[in-house]
Amino acid sequence: MYESSDAPEELATSSDGILHADKGNGKRSKSRRKLNVRTERFRRAYSQIDKERALQLDKDKLTLSGIVSRAAENRPQRPMLEVAFKGLTLSIGKKKLLQCVTGKLSPGRITAIMGPSGAGKTTFLNAVLGKTSGYKKDGLVLVNGKSGSMQSYKKIIGFVPQDDIVHGNLTVEENLWFSGCCRLSKSMSKADKVLILERVIGSLGLQEIRNSLVGTVEKRGISGGQRKRVNVGIEMVMEPSLLILDEPTTGLDSASSQQLLRALRHEASQGVNVCAVIHQPSYTLFNMFDDFVLLARGGLIAYHGPISEVENYFSGLGIKVPDRENPPDYYIDILEGIAKTKMRGHATPKHLPLLWILHNGYEVPEDMQKDLEEINMMHELYTVGSITRELSSVEQTKSKDSVHQNVSQRNDLLNRKTPGVLAQYRYYLGRVAKQRLREATQQAVDYLILCIAGICIGTITKVNDDTLGAASYGYTIIAVSLLCQLAALRSFSPERLQYWRERESGMSSVAYFLARDTIDHFNTVVKPIVFLSTFYFFNNPRSTLRDNYLVLLALVYCVTGIGYTLAIWFELGLAQLCSALLPVVLVLVGTDPKFPQFIKQFCYPKWTLEAFIVAGAKNYSGVWLITRCGALLKGGYDINYFALCIAIMMLNGVLFRFVALLSLLKLR
Repeated sequence: MYESSDAPEELATSSDGILHADKGNGKRSKSRRKLNVRTERFRRAYSQIDKERALQLDKDKLTLSGIVSRAAENRPQRPMLEVAFKGLTLSIGKKKLLQCVTGKLSPGRITAIMGPSGAGKTTFLNAVLGKTSGYKKDGLVLVNGKSGSMQSYKKIIGFVPQDDIVHGNLTVEENLWFSGCCRLSKSMSKADKVLILERVIGSLGLQEIRNSLVGTVEKRGISGGQRKRVNVGIEMVMEPSLLILDEPTTGLDSASSQQLLRALRHEASQGVNVCAVIHQPSYTLFNMFDDFVLLARGGLIAYHGPISEVENYFSGLGIKVPDRENPPDYYIDILEGIAKTKMRGHATPKHLPLLWILHNGYEVPEDMQKDLEEINMMHELYTVGSITRELSSVEQTKSKDSVHQNVSQRNDLLNRKTPGVLAQYRYYLGRVAKQRLREATQQAVDYLILCIAGICIGTITKVNDDTLGAASYGYTIIAVSLLCQLAALRSFSPERLQYWRERESGMSSVAYFLARDTIDHFNTVVKPIVFLSTFYFFNNPRSTLRDNYLVLLALVYCVTGIGYTLAIWFELGLAQLCSALLPVVLVLVGTDPKFPQFIKQFCYPKWTLEAFIVAGAKNYSGVWLITRCGALLKGGYDINYFALCIAIMMLNGVLFRFVALLSLLKLR
């Protein structure tokens, strides 16, 4: 709850704007269910939201300088990012994915990226985000007029992936609240975080489903369109300065798309630089954007400028949109050769990127010189270009001065100080605990299988004094290792995509790992008890219950670490296969006298089996001492090595956890 912890209290908003506590279960009193929750934080949040609605912008678009001034007045804590690129070219081998991309993304404006499949739209977003490793890069990317790495700004950059990567076993509110807690400034008060959360939920229209589980493939939750909006809200709630969205309206109906665009418009009014890849927008939706980037195949720009000027520009080239045709769809059809049109001079649709280069006076690449010779309309193009630039030069000059003045005043705010590892560990701990509680059925199934395994092994294999019960303990090691390793895979494999998204946004991988391991300690402690509750009864070994518990505790701790490593290294299917085969192979190697002793030292089953046997051998007395000594001598066991065996298994568990953590940090 907001008052007592960092998790949001489940609240419902009534029609009059007052917050009421959710109804309790079962035996809660009637007065308790009707109790109103009126905290100062929520009163402040909703009071501020009402003020913002009263001061809502008119439908007429503001100039960029006006956007900047308003953002500076109302939201001074939000820094601005202007991203400019000059002659940007990305290639892999001899294939060019982007060519001579020049332009800029301005704060306070929403830019639509469109183009046919294979035009390099995703590559363009990667270039804007600075994710150019593996590419050969030429040209410049400037942030606020300075050359630098985009990764250094990742704490104030939000990226919404095309796939809806959210936690299905958390509610809508919990997903948003966690993102805000970990990514907003650590100096921000909890009341301000509540205000941001409520603002995002309201702008995205998520009030009615705020306490609903998002859902997974197996368990139905909210609808696909609502899930898409939650995906966007996860980035909006951290108050980014640059917001990149990959196909945010795909799968949404017209009303939901317009609602999302209105939310993005509100973000832009606060000075946020918004850039989105869009597929087949309606005419109404298209006109809700400020700028338009049209990419042709090969990563070449055919147009990059204001929406208001796009039809005038293409009309100047002889391309006029027919009646009842959507302009962006028609331009893409022209680029693809689907729609036929006659252009001015000798130009054809394949020359559109070259015409844009000439229109802006950029340097023509060498591989386009041949196309340049095929057209003879340079004089007309420069005339069109000069008119367009002259009309907007005054506004561009004012906007540029306003942006750079605003940026220079708050340059120290670009390095946002987010919560440290310990604070994020606390947030992760609360989240994982909720997820585990909602997986209680799955946990119960794990315990039931362990009980059945204990009954089967305890019944089939009885203690043999000649071997000190080695056979039953061997089966025990295989069964417990296999079941616990498979269960450990669920700690990391199902949330691989969510983890990558959170790591790319700057969240702590160490806090993520430690929180999941901490919660899994509950199973490490409980599972040996569950197994022994049946095995010890049916097998009746000579060793004490305490010694058996210590051995199984160390075994579960060890194999859980191995399960973490396999889950991080491999995909789920391959990790499950390895988890099933590895215990069997290691038990055979660790217990077979034919294998060299130095190889056995690296097999945890060798130490587990020795601990089990020594624990039983300690309880032999009288004439059975001769049998004990013979069995120990034959197996090469030392009765004084019980503590050493436990320590080595625990050390293996620590070592594999360390390997898993390093892998989590390094592997992609």
